Amino acid sequence: MNNPTFIFLRIFIAVMMFIFLINTLLRAQSTSSYTPMDLIPEVITALPDPCDNTATRKWGPEDQKGNLNYLTDERVQENLALIRSGRVYNLSHMLEPGQMGFAAFLDFKSNLGQWPGRGAGNTITNNEETLGNSTFNMNRAGVLQFEIGTQLDGFNHFTQGGITYNCFDTRDPETHLHVEGDLGELPNGNPGDDYVFRGHTRMGIENVGTIIARGILIDLGGLLREKEVLLGRDPEQFPPPAYEFTPEEIEQSLLRQNLTIDDIKPGDALLIRTAWAGRYWTSNPIDPRNERLKYLNNGQDAEFLPGGPGLDLRAIQWTLNRQPVLVAADVKSIEIANPFKEPDPFHRPGHVSWLSSGIYMLEDVDLEEWASDCEQERLNQDVMKESSIDRSCYIATLIVQTIPIRGSGGSTVAPIVIR
Repeated sequence: MNNPTFIFLRIFIAVMMFIFLINTLLRAQSTSSYTPMDLIPEVITALPDPCDNTATRKWGPEDQKGNLNYLTDERVQENLALIRSGRVYNLSHMLEPGQMGFAAFLDFKSNLGQWPGRGAGNTITNNEETLGNSTFNMNRAGVLQFEIGTQLDGFNHFTQGGITYNCFDTRDPETHLHVEGDLGELPNGNPGDDYVFRGHTRMGIENVGTIIARGILIDLGGLLREKEVLLGRDPEQFPPPAYEFTPEEIEQSLLRQNLTIDDIKPGDALLIRTAWAGRYWTSNPIDPRNERLKYLNNGQDAEFLPGGPGLDLRAIQWTLNRQPVLVAADVKSIEIANPFKEPDPFHRPGHVSWLSSGIYMLEDVDLEEWASDCEQERLNQDVMKESSIDRSCYIATLIVQTIPIRGSGGSTVAPIVIR
């Protein structure tokens, strides 16, 4: 039969069967019979061009939102429809005075209102105010840092020579908000009292608002701690501070969760559990930990050398290829941050790669409770086999609400996941 409609139908059916077969073969892999799904070069020789990359070409030269543009009204509806049980996971760490950031310690003072109060209800107003100088670090003036604790990094936070996503020049004084003092020659580091500015006119975190994404948990820690047991080592000591996670380990973690790279869509959020927070700092009721200094401080609690395990350069490229709205992890910097090792060959390659490519970074998340529940479901193979992909425990609705701070390169956040 040469009817064009019939021929088209046969071709369509053949293509769909081919796609189904490929997806079935991918999912049929196991961690023991694994072959890479995304072949990442052994050597990464260049970082993404902040002026010309997948996101800048897709969203246009005036864009300030990056891959947040994937989250259309329709996509947000789909992401909210993932909610089935109403189970809520808080991914944020508690902030308290003395909390370390890279440039400040959180601090505030409380003002107690007059006692017994005013009016018939004896109303008392209590306020917390930021201090001009930190009690915990006397060399710091101004101790409210927007990128502190669980935080979302925006595009101005890390740049390539001052240039960030979509070719915005953060060094250009014309782009500085509320300038005070004499510009002179813009210094290499933080300007002193002779030149003060309060953020940037473009690419600030106020462009983000609320992120409602399809969050995919990738439990690297679960996979690799199992391997530690097989090697006769204590899984609670994994990962060590200088461990670098590879794209192959990410893919094997997906397979262990009955997922493949085909289950990740552009605009999804990748949440990577390394188990570093599980060693030192988590509110997981099953096994809470409160050694946050070691978590932040490369596994030690003396000299402040922020760092810890994270993704290697090839794994960073793997995440870029997925075109997510954000990459998150239970570590300080997401990419490897070893203060005892010279950058090779790039300094903070994850920060400059993701932020240059219109991808936000969500640092210092607590994934332990979510991962614990998913591990229990994973062990119940009948549940796993019966579940569709979007009913997987490892796929859920992520909600991140930023503080609209004009011109800021980031925001402290309290993200949640709802299953």
